[in-house]
Amino acid sequence: MKKYMRWRSLLPFALLWASATAQAYQGDLHQQLTFLSAKQLNRCDVVWRGQTHDLPNESALPAHRLSALDMRYVVRANVARSKGNFFGRMFRWNYFDISRDSSETLWGMFDTRFNARFDRMTDSLTGAAEQRTRLEAFGEMLSYLQDVTTPARVVPVYTGRWWAFSMQDRFDRYPVDTNRLESHGGALCADVAEQLKQLQSLETPQALRSLLADTAYQTLSAVNGEILGMPTRWSAFWQPSVKDPGADFGDYGTAGNNFGNRVTFRCPTEADPKMRCLLLKDDPLYQEFAFERHRQAVSSTMLAMLLAQGLTQI
Repeated sequence: MKKYMRWRSLLPFALLWASATAQAYQGDLHQQLTFLSAKQLNRCDVVWRGQTHDLPNESALPAHRLSALDMRYVVRANVARSKGNFFGRMFRWNYFDISRDSSETLWGMFDTRFNARFDRMTDSLTGAAEQRTRLEAFGEMLSYLQDVTTPARVVPVYTGRWWAFSMQDRFDRYPVDTNRLESHGGALCADVAEQLKQLQSLETPQALRSLLADTAYQTLSAVNGEILGMPTRWSAFWQPSVKDPGADFGDYGTAGNNFGNRVTFRCPTEADPKMRCLLLKDDPLYQEFAFERHRQAVSSTMLAMLLAQGLTQI
């Protein structure tokens, strides 16, 4: 009994440690995604200025672009939010609740979802008096938007597992294929232009919230999609809660926290109840899944830049 009580007394400290270290995309990936989005948006701008029939009207394009210096304030805030300080990360967890607008707390202390924080950032874009404050709010907002392209943040699955010495979901550090993303520039321009048509009638804060929810839904759709050539889905890695999907935390599925690794796992069928599936280290199936999520991160970041850039100017 004494041994049990000793372990139970250590549990809150283990939870604090785990929650303080568990994050989504690492800072360097956030920086990579944001700069890549800005670079691609500039390329699209050249096309759109010459072919405005691809957009609803000329006014859909902001008259001002963020300068190179502005972008560095944005990226600095973008990266800083992903790192944060120890106590900030301890009490503000990095998950999104797709089932409702409000954020939840655990034990009245831990803010387990970032819904309300995202709303505060969008409000800061219109309410802050100084341009630098607006730019920093914009960078932090982009960080949340990019995070909902990683499955563990929207399924959601709690990633800080101190008992397994695992503090991060393996997908969150899977490398971005920048060359392939840049080669899809034309398709990205077309996608962003089409989405802009659908959102431009909304007020900017509302449009950004709609963009966040739509991006999260696309991530969930990808998780529920089939693994090509196998009798199973990507939810074998991230299993939603059976009781209340989205609202409650799910768990790692039969494949575990092994995205990108060689893994064998159960994938039974009616014909073969004992069947096991196999994915190799850096399997092309991993590469394709990660590429689509990273492509969505770039597309959503580009669209957010178009929606909010007018608000980041003096």
